[in-house]
Formats: sequence, structure tokens, C-alpha cells
Amino acid sequence: MRVGLIHYRAGLMDGVSLEMEKWRKVLSRMGHSVEIIAGNNAPGVDIVIPEIEYNDEKNEILNSKLYGRTTSSESELLDELSTRTAEMLGSFRSVLSDFDLLIPNNIWSLGWSIPAGLALHDYAEETKKPFISHNHDFWWDRPYYSSPYRGIMELLQDYFPPDLENVRNLTINSISASDLRRRRAIRAEVVPNVMDFRQSDWTSDKINREIRSRSGINEGDVVFLQATRITERKAVETAIRLAAEFNIVSRSLTGKNLYNGKAFSGRVVLVYSGITERQSRNYRLRLDDLASNLGVEVIDIASCSSLTQQAFLESYSVADIVTYPTIFEGWGNQLLEALVSRKPVAIFRYSVFMSDIQDSGISFIDLGDQYGYKEGLVEIPAMNIKNAAIEISELLFDRERYREVTERNFELGREKFSFDTLSEIIQGLIADLS
Repeated sequence: MRVGLIHYRAGLMDGVSLEMEKWRKVLSRMGHSVEIIAGNNAPGVDIVIPEIEYNDEKNEILNSKLYGRTTSSESELLDELSTRTAEMLGSFRSVLSDFDLLIPNNIWSLGWSIPAGLALHDYAEETKKPFISHNHDFWWDRPYYSSPYRGIMELLQDYFPPDLENVRNLTINSISASDLRRRRAIRAEVVPNVMDFRQSDWTSDKINREIRSRSGINEGDVVFLQATRITERKAVETAIRLAAEFNIVSRSLTGKNLYNGKAFSGRVVLVYSGITERQSRNYRLRLDDLASNLGVEVIDIASCSSLTQQAFLESYSVADIVTYPTIFEGWGNQLLEALVSRKPVAIFRYSVFMSDIQDSGISFIDLGDQYGYKEGLVEIPAMNIKNAAIEISELLFDRERYREVTERNFELGREKFSFDTLSEIIQGLIADLS
């Protein structure tokens, strides 16, 4: 079959782009011809539909009206939606006609481009082609997608995602599947994020040395890696506070051998390998102030690590510990990346982690599951930060335990979250649509 994976953007380091690449690999191994369709022109994107680009200016202006950031009349908005939907439907008709199976990602679960979602619904309805709606996140989980206009909310409630005979809905966690069934009486298959645990290692001592050399990091320095985009829900401030506490805990350990045999220099750095989202620039400034106030040295390598997906994955080479303090996540790509990289990970136990991942047996540094806000930044209990820093110090200076934890996590990931798992699920979905 000719299969098309569709999203607003692809070929980047966001979770959906990375997951689409995994689906491409699995479907290709199954013998299908697979192409990625997106609004941006980036490496890995096979077909570009500019109208659906994530940062499309017309769409951003429309969203500011739809979601009440600027005032407008509802009738004018509905007319504008109708016009843009018709235009996009024309694009979909011309671009998608030769595909046998189409897999939109988040186009039918978020209301970022309502015209794109409505047009794709109309195209699915008129062509009766098989569709698999891969729903990573839902609009009702994001305060952004709250409109003051009744008609707009009705569109979201009725079409996002659609309930059509030729559309199979997927969610990436059991919480979302339950929400979808409760809200829309739509059954969805739960498909976790996966990783290719059979691939050759993307991390190496050589890459570690290269990244450290160009970033001014010495071999005996301890690196906390924040391998996510810099955006509010990732709660990067917790990683900063954790590094600050580790600075205190590790003062007496300078000169002692780390798990890798290197003598600890006494220096601790927090490395960002993900981009700072344009909408989160003010948040980044608050993070910079917090790090400065707590004496945490931050090194941003995103200008190199965000160039390609391979470069991003290779950036795990530099990590001694991976921080994953996100407070909301559909599943958790960075967790799997840490497992494949054989790196220990400090995790805030967000809701999906507790419902769908925790029972897998993965070992992790526990940051707890409680948080609040202070001056616009996430705060978790100070005792959780302190206990986690102590546990990290014990792990980083114990060669045997470090190896045992990371190897066991790798094996658990290979058993439960591999490409083989995804292949079995896709085979069932295709059979069901036939």
C-alpha cells in the first residue's frame, strides 16, 4: 500500500515528528511505500502542503480570533472557516488522491487548524479511504483551545476527532482513550510511543568527547541533560533546582571516581538539547534568571543538536543523568530515548507515567507527583528535590549499580516498547480497515 503520514510539521525534534519517523520505518519494514506529508519543507518531508504549516501566519491570525485573543463576530468567523476549509479540501483532493491509507497525526485531535481538520473530515467522508487518526493530544486537555464562541466549541466537539466508519482512532495512553469514549462514545486503540531497540547505538564515547569539547565541558564534569523542547509544560525549572541541589550534595565528592572511571571535577552543568519554542521565549528568560540565582551553569547546545534528528539523538551521549520533569505528557519520547541510550533518568511522575508506564518496572529517580506554582514557575516539594539529588549522587559514583540500572531499563524497554510492539498493532488496524 501507499501510506501517507500527515502532520502540520515534520522532520523536526518535536515528539510527533519523531514518532512519525518511527511509524515510517515500521510500515516500510512491513513492505509498504510510506511518505510524510506536512506543511513545512524540512528533511524527511516528502510532500509539502503549505496551508497546513504549523506557523502559518493566516492560521495564527485566525486562531487569535477563534480562541478569543482578538474580538470578532461569530458569523464572520464561521464564514472565514468555511472559505479556508474549501480551499484546503481542494489541496487534499489533489495531493492525497493516490494514497491507499492516510494517517493524520493530531490534525483531528487538536484544534490548531480547524479548517485543516474539517477539510480532512470532508475528504475522508467523500472518498471513503481508510484513515487511522493518530491522536497524540486532545484539545480538551489544553486551555488554549477554549473558545468564547459556541459555534466554534461545537465544531471541536463534533469533528475533533471524527466518528466515521472509515476512520480508526488511536490514542497514546489509556487516560485519553477513556476520555474519548466518555466524551464521544468513540473507542480507540491505545498505542504507546515506541523506539527501535535493535538499532545501532546513536551514543558513543567519541560523540560524548566531541560535544563536550565544542561546548566547553570537561570529561570529569557531571552533565544533567534536559532533552526536551523548552516550553512551560516540560517544567524545566525542576531540572534547574535539581542541578542546584546536586551541586550542594556533591561538594564533598570532588576527586572521587564517577561510574565511568573519570575523576569528578566538582563542576555540574545542565545541558539543553531541545529548541526553545517561539511562544516560550519569556519562559526561557525566567528559567535563565532562576539558574543564575541558584548558581546553576546552563549550556544550550540546541543550535547543533536540533539540526537533525540524528544529531538530537546523539546528544544523549553527553549525559550522565537525563532529567524528565514534565508535568503533562501524552506519553514520553524522552523517557524511551534515555532507555535506549542506557542513561538513568530523573522523572516527575506525571499522570500518564503513573497510569501506563510505571508498572513496567523501569527504574528511575523519583521526583514525586505533586507540584504547585510560585511566581509562574512549577515548584515540587523541596524534600523530593533533595532526596532525588542524594539518589543521583549515589548512582553516579557506583559503577556497578549504574550499569545494572541502565541495562535492565534497556531490556524492559525492548520487551514492552519496541518496533515489534508497534508492528503487531498496525497489522491489526490495517486488517480491521480492510
